[in-house]
Amino acid sequence: MVQITDMRFSYGESGFRLEIPSLEIEVAEKVSMIGPSGSGKTTLLNLIAGISVPEKGQIRIGDDEITVLSDQDRRNFRISNIGLVFQEFELLEYLSVFDNIVLPYRINPTLSLTSSVRERAEHLADQVGIRDKLARYPDRLSQGERQRVAVCRAVLTEPTLVLADEPTGNLDPANKMRVLDILLDYIDSKGATLVTVTHDHEILERFDRVIDFMDFHSVPDVNSQGDDRE
Repeated sequence: MVQITDMRFSYGESGFRLEIPSLEIEVAEKVSMIGPSGSGKTTLLNLIAGISVPEKGQIRIGDDEITVLSDQDRRNFRISNIGLVFQEFELLEYLSVFDNIVLPYRINPTLSLTSSVRERAEHLADQVGIRDKLARYPDRLSQGERQRVAVCRAVLTEPTLVLADEPTGNLDPANKMRVLDILLDYIDSKGATLVTVTHDHEILERFDRVIDFMDFHSVPDVNSQGDDRE
């Protein structure tokens, strides 16, 4: 599903450099990435998603090499094929919860917002306990509720790849397991692939593989960067 070869990425004068000679994630595999803050975990998710572009190397998702696509083509590919759970949720404050969940169908002309999609959005909201909040706006939600909206949006398009940055980080124990169950059940039912970043070691046993990010990153001193590059 994901194949990275001879990849290098850096943040200019900060001294941060991420180098991955080789990394493969199989179809239907559930992978969790761990490592200290600042080591580049979120950066890698952004590279896989095509939000950032490496200085060199190749990133393939299935049969598509995203590193050679234009900005617009990467965006369209991402919306159609990848479900994203951002660390900061990336909800639009002027849209209701429902419209935030169905947002991919509003911004990509290749996706059609049919009645079945609307029903699926409502069902997902019900599964994570926010169906009664579909008409609310993000500023009236708790952090945990915002997180659950982001998870619903990520899986609504039935993507073949889900990239989740701390998907359970803002949730209480009960909702943490509820959201994790939804993500993992989705992956199992669709034969999709899941790549997560987490600091929660309690959930690691539920993944097929755990990657310690310190095994393949290169950064002078992750404790001295003074930024939030996960």
